[in-house]
Amino acid sequence: MKTIHQKKITQEAIIIRHMRHTRKLSLNQAGSLVGITGSAVAHFEQGRTPISRARIETFLEAYQYSREEYLEFFDGDTLPINLRDECLGIVKHLDATKLQAVHAVLVNFMPQNTTGISFALARASSNNSAATKKLTWPS
Repeated sequence: MKTIHQKKITQEAIIIRHMRHTRKLSLNQAGSLVGITGSAVAHFEQGRTPISRARIETFLEAYQYSREEYLEFFDGDTLPINLRDECLGIVKHLDATKLQAVHAVLVNFMPQNTTGISFALARASSNNSAATKKLTWPS
């Protein structure tokens, strides 16, 4: 398998990922069905490894899709947008100022019982106007 450094997420990769998600398969489960690692599946889906026609056929068989169903996605069947991926893609291109604004909004959506230092610090910094207040570790 040839891994490339520059990602190129193709329509094939998007469709293969969508098919895996509709079958509710984890990367490792999909890898087991196809005979590769979950990491290798991720590389195909993320455009790090080109997907050959033979590999597409293997995925289709493992995910129990027909070639016709696969081709329908090229002929106009719209794939649902993966909002998490779409948002992460947008965030990756933001400058520091815009990222800070997005962070301030997102922190407010976090449940109050979320543990972890980054969320605790974010809540503390967004709730405290004075920078001199003492921050404590979450319990």
